[in-house]
Amino acid sequence: MVLVGSGAGPRLHAPMTATGGCNSVPRRRFRTKASAGLGVSTDASSASAFRVSQRHTDYVVAEGVLDTEMLEKLEQFLKRKRPQPAKMKNEGGNSDDERKARYNDRDSKVSWFNARTECSWLHDRLAEVARTVANVEWPMLQVDPTTGQLKCDYEDTQYAVYGPQQHFKAWHQDAYADGHDPEDARQITLVVMISNKKDYTGGFLQAKLPGPDGKQIARSLRLDAGDVAVFPAKRLVHRVTSVKTGIRKTLVFWASDKVSCHYHRDLMKKQEEVVPRPLSQTCVDRLGIPCS
Repeated sequence: MVLVGSGAGPRLHAPMTATGGCNSVPRRRFRTKASAGLGVSTDASSASAFRVSQRHTDYVVAEGVLDTEMLEKLEQFLKRKRPQPAKMKNEGGNSDDERKARYNDRDSKVSWFNARTECSWLHDRLAEVARTVANVEWPMLQVDPTTGQLKCDYEDTQYAVYGPQQHFKAWHQDAYADGHDPEDARQITLVVMISNKKDYTGGFLQAKLPGPDGKQIARSLRLDAGDVAVFPAKRLVHRVTSVKTGIRKTLVFWASDKVSCHYHRDLMKKQEEVVPRPLSQTCVDRLGIPCS
């Protein structure tokens, strides 16, 4: 097990208050332990440490990313959300690849929010996991040499709620290298468990992995409240089994690289084609004389 933490204190976007909204920062601070093996420096003013408790070539689980106080604060924030039945459109809509039909095989409720603007301490904490865990295990995103932060885009965060008999039982990936949908820019996925494992039964996050005999096997990842499953979005095939009793709640947080995606590359190419050329060149082309 490897202890990891923040290399730099979270960026604070609002003053610390006892009764503020989600952007007020939890009051407790902890001494952070860090692992030299992961290249994470120690910062006594940062939030509590978390540790990598499960590791596979296709995923890791970071334990204790959100502590009790963070979970309580997050719960208050999420009470304002009104999750609606998940639709195919929530996962990309009008998809042009094979996942379109499979995404019908889902029954849950979802809501979306911009963590950076609505809950900045949460965004900073999850971006820290993406930087110090995901991009160390699978270095897919460039790092700003000045700030040490990832050069990437962050999608809106998905809040997913599964009640009894609800599921996402279709095996799926969150993005495809050869896909042509906007979400194919996803490089890193973080699944954040909000519910205590004693509050529901069933509802396992399962990963499809190669077995010892070469056949695919389903492995259930052990997650408790505050733990985060981390994996490459274009690589891990996974699903959520049916919840038997209780309520299962998660967040899904994505770090994306638009250059890695056909959809965004084509869009950027089209935008470059319609950018007006310098006026002087236009004059030469149209009038045969340089502009004065």
